Amino acid sequence: MPSISNVERLEELRDSQQNADTGLAAASMSGVELVAQSTAGIAPSAVMVSGATLVAASASAGTLYSYAISLCVLLLVGWCVSRAARLRPGEDLLSHITAAFGRAVGFVGSTGLAFGYLLISVGCVAQFSQYAKPLLGVAPPASAGVPATSISVTVVLEIVCVLCAAWMMIRGVRISAWTGVVLEVLSIGAILVVLTMVLLRHGFSLAPLMPTGITMQQVVSGMVLATLGFVGFESAACLSVEAKDPQRTIPRAVTGSALLAGALYLYGSYAQIVGFGGADNLAADATPLNTLADGLGVHWLGLAIDLGAVASNFACVAGSLTAASRVLRSMGESQLVHSKLAATHPIRKTPHVAIILLSAAALIAALGLGVSGINELDVYSYTGTMGTFGYMIAYMLMGLGIPILVRRLAPQTSVGVAAIIGLTATGCLAYVFYRNVYPIPDWPADVIPWIFLAVLLAAAAWYVAGPARIARRQTRESSLAADPAPEPAR
Repeated sequence: MPSISNVERLEELRDSQQNADTGLAAASMSGVELVAQSTAGIAPSAVMVSGATLVAASASAGTLYSYAISLCVLLLVGWCVSRAARLRPGEDLLSHITAAFGRAVGFVGSTGLAFGYLLISVGCVAQFSQYAKPLLGVAPPASAGVPATSISVTVVLEIVCVLCAAWMMIRGVRISAWTGVVLEVLSIGAILVVLTMVLLRHGFSLAPLMPTGITMQQVVSGMVLATLGFVGFESAACLSVEAKDPQRTIPRAVTGSALLAGALYLYGSYAQIVGFGGADNLAADATPLNTLADGLGVHWLGLAIDLGAVASNFACVAGSLTAASRVLRSMGESQLVHSKLAATHPIRKTPHVAIILLSAAALIAALGLGVSGINELDVYSYTGTMGTFGYMIAYMLMGLGIPILVRRLAPQTSVGVAAIIGLTATGCLAYVFYRNVYPIPDWPADVIPWIFLAVLLAAAAWYVAGPARIARRQTRESSLAADPAPEPAR
């Protein structure tokens, strides 16, 4: 139980949150809307469409184990995020990490998280284009393979996706959250119909649950892309200022969205492995759900899945960039980046400058990768893998930081449980990262970790150069103030 001084500290934090003019729509989002935000950030239906085939390519018959272990690890991370939300209500992940380790580590962790959100949105923009083209009749059905259409069609679709998402995010966080969850419910419904029909036709099998010949390396390799399916579950914590009763609603949103996604992924990957007669056959198909729908003789369900994938990827673009904009706004408010990024719309109460900048970056990256000739599924795989590393950095810092926060803010509470959970989550994520660097994977997977490391080093260099920039600006301002005003001509 927290001490009296800790209770008083929490009351002060709550009062300061209510009295501070953050520029955001403070205490406007209910618990249901926070769940909607985290669900939109995860985009479970988009992951169910293509995630299992990507994980199976690395984990083979260990696909279900990759998902199950990833879920357990991220639930530990969710516990750390939830504990921090209870100790420091109204604060986001940047603030939690900074409170534990200082501004320098907070900046690196926030950079990793924002980078992860941005790259996930780039992959979802590409997937939006891939699944929209068959619906518009400008490409064969997705189950026929990756369609070879004019690059101009891809450009137009990706521009429409990002512009519509940016407009919705600027209009209001509640609008984007509700739009995302409605689209997710519709698309998940169509997917569950196909998966259930597959199991009814093929029957239940214990083979995917008790595979033979799998190795730990396969399971761990699959965990990066399995973890990709969950990242974004903590995005509700980025909206702590806009949350009602954040001590209660944020932990429920974080844990609930991870459990929901985990249940869907385990059921979806199991049904797809059964439907294809094995994980290796699943890994060879770029659009497994469409193939299964065609095999069932219900082609219209394949089109429904395409529509659901379009809706889910759009929701993920909006959800990911919404969370990223809050991270960037917090960094601007803390003067870790340019202070203009902390600006909020005077009417809509949204960080419109950060939203516009991130949307432009996501669009440029998606168009650049598309023009270079990389197909949409590979764009999703490459950007998703690199983005997952960004999330993992923030998650590991939260795991390492939660014992420190518990010791400082709840001194009467045992720090042992927090230390065990935090260190376990951090150790598991660090091991997953290590096993994806060594043994050296094939190209281009071998260069992805080093590109991410270069981004972190660039961020660290930016932070180190920050005080020098501030000192030079202060020197110029001081010298201008010290110079006497010129005397008027006589």
